[in-house]
Amino acid sequence: MNSSVLRKTALGRDLTAKHAVASANGRLSPQQKPARLRRKGPVLWAALALLVLAADFLLAGLAWLAVDFVMG
Repeated sequence: MNSSVLRKTALGRDLTAKHAVASANGRLSPQQKPARLRRKGPVLWAALALLVLAADFLLAGLAWLAVDFVMG
């Protein structure tokens, strides 16, 4: 087998063993804190959409004033 496959298999066994020990103890040591996966996607996309919409209205207002100034 390929040496990278062997390394990945060994790494998988090590991670599985660590997870089994951590779940058996019921507590995790400070070095083994799980990564916090927080998905903020929809909130960030909504905020970005509102920001773009506000910028669009601002530019439309400035264009309206510029046309009014030139025509008036």
